[in-house]
Amino acid sequence: MLGSAAALGQDIALYSEFQRFTPYGQVVQQDREPRPREIISPAVARNGHLTVMVVVTAPARTTYFVYAGVNPPDTLGIKVYRAYFVRCGQEYCPDWLSEQTMPTFGAMPELASMWPGQTTRCYVFDIWVPPGTPQRRVRVEALLKIGNWLVAPMEVRVVAPLVPDTATLPRGSMLAPVESPASETARLQLLLHQNGLPPRLPFGVLRLGDLIQRNAAEDMALADSLKFRSPELNWMSWTPFVYPQFGAEWYLKVRDLILRYNP
Repeated sequence: MLGSAAALGQDIALYSEFQRFTPYGQVVQQDREPRPREIISPAVARNGHLTVMVVVTAPARTTYFVYAGVNPPDTLGIKVYRAYFVRCGQEYCPDWLSEQTMPTFGAMPELASMWPGQTTRCYVFDIWVPPGTPQRRVRVEALLKIGNWLVAPMEVRVVAPLVPDTATLPRGSMLAPVESPASETARLQLLLHQNGLPPRLPFGVLRLGDLIQRNAAEDMALADSLKFRSPELNWMSWTPFVYPQFGAEWYLKVRDLILRYNP
């Protein structure tokens, strides 16, 4: 089934929130990563979020359903968003979000008048780990139904660190321009941390950048609660400019560093 689906140009795949795709299946120029991270077994702190880009590929005149599965059921909270394309420099990238009920219906293309020959649509799985969840592994699946089911699985690793209650954090939009690398919004929260300032949560979830800002704010709240102020974080905050080969997903290394810290 998987081989025949690939031959027909049908696929569903998982990427980090820092990989935005065009309607034609390429990563936008500013988010291109020479060695993109495989989203197979991501670590997530308790009371924290994991945001995953779900990329659907299908030929023209295709209708389909997208569904999110969790096993064991009711272990994690999960919301599914449809992402709408906007002008993103010289290309189009997913930006505005609309929460979906599951399974959610889609068709290819979505706007033939704007993107003739469109092959790709983007969704976002926003996963929350309740604070009382024990350390364990939870299987999450992105499922695509086009006649048969196609599955993109991952195993979420719930780790020991606990994101503190963020209800008292200040709020305000701190989104980088949409034509910037997606990681730039996360870098703004890292710079607040490096300057001894509290992270800032978005007012709500309307755009992909709001999820990136919230996730980075949670990371910095966790770092603050651990009293983690590493010179390495300061170095990392500038590597995208000094060492472009560090990659568009450089911020994932920041998150790894915080989750591995053992005070």
